[in-house]
Amino acid sequence: MNDTDDILNFAENLIHTKTDTYCSELQRQILITALQGERKTYDQLAEDCGYSAKYVKQDVAPKLWQLLSQALNQKIMKANVRSVLEQEMRSAQATQSVSLSSPILPVKKELTDQFASSLPVVSPLTTANILLVDDQPKNLRLLSDLLEEQGYEVQQAINGTVALQAIALDRPDLVLLDIHMPEMDGYTVCQQIKADPSTQTIPVIFVSALDEAWDKVKAFSAGGSDYITKPFKVVEVLARVENQLKIQQLQQALIAQNAQLQQAIQELQRLAAIDDLTQVASRRRLDAYLLTCWQQAIQAQTPLTLMLAQVDNFNFYGDGGDPETGDRALHQIAQAIKQTVQGTHDLVGRYGTLTFAVVLPNPSTAEQMAQDLLKAVSTTDHTLSIGMVTAQPSADVGLEEFLEGCDRSLQQAKRDGGNGLIKASL
Repeated sequence: MNDTDDILNFAENLIHTKTDTYCSELQRQILITALQGERKTYDQLAEDCGYSAKYVKQDVAPKLWQLLSQALNQKIMKANVRSVLEQEMRSAQATQSVSLSSPILPVKKELTDQFASSLPVVSPLTTANILLVDDQPKNLRLLSDLLEEQGYEVQQAINGTVALQAIALDRPDLVLLDIHMPEMDGYTVCQQIKADPSTQTIPVIFVSALDEAWDKVKAFSAGGSDYITKPFKVVEVLARVENQLKIQQLQQALIAQNAQLQQAIQELQRLAAIDDLTQVASRRRLDAYLLTCWQQAIQAQTPLTLMLAQVDNFNFYGDGGDPETGDRALHQIAQAIKQTVQGTHDLVGRYGTLTFAVVLPNPSTAEQMAQDLLKAVSTTDHTLSIGMVTAQPSADVGLEEFLEGCDRSLQQAKRDGGNGLIKASL
């Protein structure tokens, strides 16, 4: 996408956000011409697009500059529109605080509010369940009394086998583990805890009389989170226990936040892929899918068809002057198109304000589908001008040429009076 496309999308989104109005296709062409610095008169634009010069000069263009002036809160004309929009874009980018890896539409406030309110808050430590593992009953009693006095729930295991069984039955929040035990030492117990996906996040503190550096290195290598040397000091045991429980609580909160963040990202991506008003694919989704189909057609050496269908003589405000009437009508038209195009790999997307695109990887039924579209939309009391092009993608035929060919067919259909189909091949 070039700079002009970026500015154009920014301007259309800004107008809709600030004025709740969509640009017409003709207004979009006027804006593109101004942004590209083309020295076309309104008379020339009117002729190119098949409208009367009076209609463009006295109705369409003034309304466009009025909408932009209202959205930007300053006087906007053809001469200054690009510079003002570029400045507004830079200002918006400088203040943007959230960035995702793929392009997205502006985030809806209700979605961000919902996401923020659902994030877990790390609360003060609650009663934790601690498992003591030691082959010496005296040590178990001493540590158990110490921890229960602080309000912790304590389980006891006399050896490694019993410890693993206890963990399987009732997952503890923390394990205090002796190293020297018969049959299964503490290193092996810890390794088995960490090898099981359901228990590997349980923090393990080794409590041992071994004070050599190698013993501590081995304990951490086995998956231990901390190491207390016997004879221990009460204040040290309590501090290290509390520290591990806090870390565990923060990790669990972070996992929950990440899960909700992924859900929010997926929802944002879903919203970015769907046009909010018409509920068909958005322009971004359409562009991405068309490029994918184009590349696949090159590899498979198969043809590809594209249709551009524009609503004829659309009244944005309906007979009663209510803009919501026009929105409802446009949604109804889009749904009629979508229901008609039901191929597994076909995609209907919003290409412009009043223009829909249909990507057809299998062009064999394209012409019949175009006739079906004309019939389906007629049931909504509207008509379509449809331009269709079929091409065999190759090194000699580019995607831009493909789009231009389809647009030329659409313009010819409009010049022929609308409610019809013009097809071409490349």
